[in-house]
Amino acid sequence: MEFDAAALRLGAPAGTPATERERHLRPVPAPAARPAARAKRSPLAGALIAVGVVLTIFATQLGLSIAISQGAYETRALEVEQRDLARVERVLSQNVDKLASPQNLAENAAALGMVQNSRPATLRLSDGAVLGALDSETTEASGNLVANATLESMPVVDAAGLLVPRNSGQAAGAQAESIDPPVRWTGKLPAPDTH
Repeated sequence: MEFDAAALRLGAPAGTPATERERHLRPVPAPAARPAARAKRSPLAGALIAVGVVLTIFATQLGLSIAISQGAYETRALEVEQRDLARVERVLSQNVDKLASPQNLAENAAALGMVQNSRPATLRLSDGAVLGALDSETTEASGNLVANATLESMPVVDAAGLLVPRNSGQAAGAQAESIDPPVRWTGKLPAPDTH
């Protein structure tokens, strides 16, 4: 009797002859037959599925592209609106600066009937003393001594507290002068002297 290591590993009892071990071996059964419907797949069905998957991918990509481009258009529109609003803000800020100028304040004060005090009095807070005379003379407010050309388009307050054009009296005179019809040219046009 032969003892081999393979027999021990396979779990055969020691001392069992090799021919008995071979009798217990048997072939594996054949796989079950597939149904006929699964065995005969049409190549057309596979092609239709593949085309459907590709079309779904294209439709998804197109939808994402449309969404992204719509977002880009909205972003551009908001940037243009922001730029326009920044320009309006600059113009309004410049108008506020013009209206806060000393020349504009002096003209509005004169239009409201305020007068300038040539010798103002002040109050010292530490001891409550009045420095200067309280009964000093006031004079009529004079026009601006320093001209400000940027104020020409800005309105001024009238005595009733309403905003009126700055040079309403001058504007009426200018309109009366511009009503005259133009003079027709008679004769030859003058030419400059040349060499």
